[in-house]
Amino acid sequence: MMKTKLVIFGLLTCQVIMSQNIPKNDRILEWADYYFMNQDYDKALSHYLKVGESIPLGSRRNFSSVYAQMGQVNKAAQILRPLVDSDSAIVKDYYNFASYLTNNDKLRDEYRRKAIRLPIEKSSQIRKESVTDYYELLPLSLNTEYSEFGAHIINKNNANLLVYSKQQSKEYTKGLNKRILSNNPIYNLYLADWDSITLQGQSPKAFGLGLNSVFQEGPSSWDASKEVLYLTRSAQTIRKQKIIQLDLYSWTFNDDKKQIPQPLSINVEGYATIHPTVSPKDQRIYFASDRPGGYGGMDLYYADILDNETFGLAVNLGPDINSSEDEIFPFVHQTDYLFFSQKTNDGSLSPRMAINTVDIRWHVMELPSPFDSDLDDFSFWFDPELEFGMFSSNRNTGRGEDDLYAFKFTPKMTGVEDSYSYNPIDTLIVSQEGILKNDNLEMITNDPLTAMFSKEAVLVENVHHGKLKLNSNGSFLYKNEAPTKIKDSFYYAVKSKYGKSPIIKVILERSEVAIEELPQEMKKTFLPIFYEFGKSNLLVDFRDRVEAVITAMKAQPEMIVELSSYSDCRGSKDYNLKLSQQRNKTIIDYVSDRIGDKERIFGKAYGESTIEGNNTLDYLIIAGSFPNMKDALNQKKVFEGLGFDVEISKVAENKFRVIVDQANTLGEAQEILSDLKEKGYKGWINQCNCCKMNEEEHLLNRRTDFKIIRL
Repeated sequence: MMKTKLVIFGLLTCQVIMSQNIPKNDRILEWADYYFMNQDYDKALSHYLKVGESIPLGSRRNFSSVYAQMGQVNKAAQILRPLVDSDSAIVKDYYNFASYLTNNDKLRDEYRRKAIRLPIEKSSQIRKESVTDYYELLPLSLNTEYSEFGAHIINKNNANLLVYSKQQSKEYTKGLNKRILSNNPIYNLYLADWDSITLQGQSPKAFGLGLNSVFQEGPSSWDASKEVLYLTRSAQTIRKQKIIQLDLYSWTFNDDKKQIPQPLSINVEGYATIHPTVSPKDQRIYFASDRPGGYGGMDLYYADILDNETFGLAVNLGPDINSSEDEIFPFVHQTDYLFFSQKTNDGSLSPRMAINTVDIRWHVMELPSPFDSDLDDFSFWFDPELEFGMFSSNRNTGRGEDDLYAFKFTPKMTGVEDSYSYNPIDTLIVSQEGILKNDNLEMITNDPLTAMFSKEAVLVENVHHGKLKLNSNGSFLYKNEAPTKIKDSFYYAVKSKYGKSPIIKVILERSEVAIEELPQEMKKTFLPIFYEFGKSNLLVDFRDRVEAVITAMKAQPEMIVELSSYSDCRGSKDYNLKLSQQRNKTIIDYVSDRIGDKERIFGKAYGESTIEGNNTLDYLIIAGSFPNMKDALNQKKVFEGLGFDVEISKVAENKFRVIVDQANTLGEAQEILSDLKEKGYKGWINQCNCCKMNEEEHLLNRRTDFKIIRL
C-alpha cells in the first residue's frame, strides 16, 4: 500500500529541470566573439578556425572582420560572401564586403548600391525626453535685437576666439539696400574674445573688409589643420530678380586685411551651396545645397578636401538624412555624429542628431528639450573635447530674432538592471559592443548626446559565488563556483569623464528548462525518492528510480544532476536540515560510485523549509520530552487521567515528546498551559506549522527530487 501511494505522490511532485544544452561549436563561437570584442584577434581567429566551414552566417560578420584587421582582405571577402548573398545581410555587411573587393571594381560598386538601397536597420525606437534638468542654457551677453547665429570657437595665437554671424542694423541695411537693389538682410562675420569658464563672448567686433563685404557672410567653419576659414558668402553680383546667390568660400586667417575669400570648386552656378562644416578627422567638408539630383529642397552633402585646396565630387548624404524638406546647418563631430536642422510641417527648424553606421548610412533621432523648442533651433556646434556647446534659436525667451545659447556638457549618466542566464559548470561569456547590453541604449534614449563620448564599466561589488572578469567595454566572464546557488549578482557603474552613473545591478541566474520541454522519454526517468520517518537510507522500493538516473548519466557523459532533499516537519528545524543533508549524501554516494565521477552530481538540503500540504499554524502544549517510547507512554497515561487529549511525537531517534493538547491561537494555548500548571505540571508552548497534516502529507515531504541542469 505504501509503495502505491509513493508512486502517486511521485507523479504529482516530480520536478525535473535542466539548463540549455549548448553545443560545442556554439561555445567555441562565444569565446571567439568575446576575443573579437576585446580586440584579441589572434585568439579570436584560432577559435573561428576551429569551427571551420560549419560556421553559421551570423558569426561570419566578426570572423571576416578579424581577417580584415589583419590585412587579409581576400580571406575576409571569402568568409563574408555567404552572408552577403543571404537574406540575413545588413547594410554594414554590404559595405564591408565591397571594401574587401580591392581588385573588382564592378562587383564592389554592385554591393555598394545594395547597401544604399537596403533600409537602415533600426535597433530601437528612440523616445524624445526632456533633459532640461541636466543642461542649463546660457544666453550670450553679446546677443542683440537682431540675429546672431553660426557660433564656433577657433584658437589663434593661443587665444580662444568666438566667431559668429550677426545681422546688421536696419539703419545700416536701409541705405545699402537702395544702393545694391536688394531687400535681403545683411549678415557679417564677427569676432569676440571667448571665456570658456563663463561661456561668454566679450568685446565683439566685425572682421575686416577683406572678409566682410556689403553682402552676406556666414555661417563659417574653422579648419585648424590648415588655418583656413570656410564660410557662406554672397556672390558679389545681384541678379535682376534681386536674388543673391550664396556659395562657399575659403579665407586664410592672417594679418593681410586685403586678402579676399576664394570661391570653392564645389559651388554650382545658379544653386545655393551654404553652411559649411569641416570634419578634420577625415578631411571632409559638409554643406547644404539645393543643386539638382537631391531629394527636394536643401539637402546635405559632403566632399573630400584634396591637396592644393581642391575638392572631390559632392556626395549626397542619402535618404537617411535628406527628405523633401530642407536640411540645413550641418555640424560634424568626430566624423560619426552629424547635427543638422530640418524644416518641419509648421515651417520651423527642428534639430536632429544622426549617428553614422557606415559610409552614408545614418541613424537619425530628434534632440530633446531644451535643445528643441516650438520655434527655430539650429546651427549646433560642440567643443572638440565635449566641454560645452552652442546653438542658435529664435525662442520667445531670447533677446532678439535669433540668439546664441551656450551650455556645459553635463550628460545624463544612467543604466538599467541586466540579467543573464548561466550554466553552473560553464563560464558565462558575454561579448558585445559598448558597455553592458542595455546601458548604452538607455542613455542614448534618455539623452542622445551621450552617444558621443566614451564610457566604461567599473566594478562596484563583486560576485558572491564565483569568479568574475569585468572588462571596461562591458564584456565579462563569469564562472560559478557554488553550483547549488541558483542566483548570483554583481554591481557596477558606468564611468565617463563626466562622472559615474548610479550603481547598477546585474543578476546572474542559472538557466533552467521546465519539465514540459524535456524529451518525452526523459519525463518519466527522474522520479522522486521517498524515505521512512527519521531515516535516510535508500529503500528497496526506490532503488529502480536511482538506477534509471545512473543509466541516463552513463548514456550522456555531459549530464549534470542536482538533488533537492527535504524532510517533514516533525522534529526540530536543525535536526530536519541535517536529516535532509544525510539523504542527499546517501544518493550522491550511491550514484557517484556507479558513474565514477563525483563532479556530476551534487545537491542542496532544504529540511522542512518548503513544506508541502496543510501548513496551518498551530500551537502545541508540550508536557515533557523522554529518551524512549516506554517512558513517554507512561507519562501519556498520567495526563490522559487528568483529562488531556495526549499524543506522542517522535522528534529524533531517541527523543519523544508528550503533547497534551494543541490550539489554533496563542491565547488558547496559554489558557491550556495555565490549566496544566494548576494541576502541578510544567510545560511549554511550541509553534507548529504542520500539526494538522496527515501521514500521507508528511510522507510527501520526506523525499529527494532530481533536477537535470545540463544534458
